[in-house]
Amino acid sequence: MMDNNNSHDRSTQTVKRTGLVTLSAGCLTIAVAGLAILAGFLIDSRLGTGPRWTLILLLGSAPFTLAAVFLIARRAVRRMRAEGAEEGVEEAGDSPDKINGI
Repeated sequence: MMDNNNSHDRSTQTVKRTGLVTLSAGCLTIAVAGLAILAGFLIDSRLGTGPRWTLILLLGSAPFTLAAVFLIARRAVRRMRAEGAEEGVEEAGDSPDKINGI
C-alpha cells in the first residue's frame, strides 16, 4: 500500500513540475516577444520606418527565446533525474534489509 501511495506522490510531483516548466517557458517567451515588439515600436516611431525594426527585433529574439527555453527544460530534466536517482538509491538501500529480515 505504501508503494502505491509513494508512486502516486511521485507522479503528482512530476505533473506539477512539468506544468511549472511549461508555464515558465511560456511566460519567458511572451515576455521576450513583448519586449522585442515594444522596442521595435519605439524605434520605428522615432525613425518613421514602419514595422521594419519591429519585425527585425521580433524575429531576432526567437533564437534567444528558444535557447532559454531549452536551458529551462534541460535544468528541469536534470533535477528530475537526480531526484529519481536519489529515490532509487534509497529504495535499493532498503531492499537488502527487507530481504535479510532486519
